[in-house]
Amino acid sequence: MKDYAKGYFIAIIILIPILYLIDSSLFDTGYSIALYGIAMFTVLSILLYYFLRKSIFSPNKQLFLSITIANTLVKMVCSVGLLLIYKKIHNPIDGDFVLPFLIIYLVFTTFETWFMIRMADEKP
Repeated sequence: MKDYAKGYFIAIIILIPILYLIDSSLFDTGYSIALYGIAMFTVLSILLYYFLRKSIFSPNKQLFLSITIANTLVKMVCSVGLLLIYKKIHNPIDGDFVLPFLIIYLVFTTFETWFMIRMADEKP
């Protein structure tokens, strides 16, 4: 968990300045797609961590891979869902709201890949 927390905080430290440079008003409102995206990916990555941690000690050797594939599907569905809901509720005038979300997606995907590789190395 220590490596996970360290990696998570590094990801957030990388994200905040990048998102601020894209749009300094991004965090002024509570309705920012960036805030929703960070919250969603935080919850998904915590769930992924705990499911993978349990799978390491499972006698089923394919469980780790199955969880990884399921995570990809869940992350894609949740991402599309969040973007559609945000567009429907907040009705942005253009599609620029997608760029911060894609950056968040990329940073969290990199972070998850990093900690999944570290966990796979621990697998007996």
